[in-house]
Amino acid sequence: MQPKRIAITTAIGILTGAWCAGSLLFMAPPGITPEPWFMLMIFYARVLQGLAIGFADRISLHPIIRGAVLGALFSLLLCIVPFFAHNYFGAAMLLVFGIIYGILADGIASRMVRPGPQSIIGA
Repeated sequence: MQPKRIAITTAIGILTGAWCAGSLLFMAPPGITPEPWFMLMIFYARVLQGLAIGFADRISLHPIIRGAVLGALFSLLLCIVPFFAHNYFGAAMLLVFGIIYGILADGIASRMVRPGPQSIIGA
């Protein structure tokens, strides 16, 4: 576990969550005001996504693939509400941007936090 990596990815999750929820105000279909609970859910999901990506450094996948998979998993829950409201474009955008944010978070954290030399305990 690397606390610096977790802090970086969680900070990226906070930034992308604020950006994603805030952009909903401008990208909502005309005449529709986004519900505050849904905007909070988007923010919360992106923060959790960042936190989970921070803890996933031991998963032996390339950071781009690992970030994309985790971004997609955490975004699927967000896609339910617009999908059942027949806003398929909104659901697709939440999924696509979740994947992009996951790739960014894992890529940036992996570049900024390099694993140090491993010590052998008991040798």
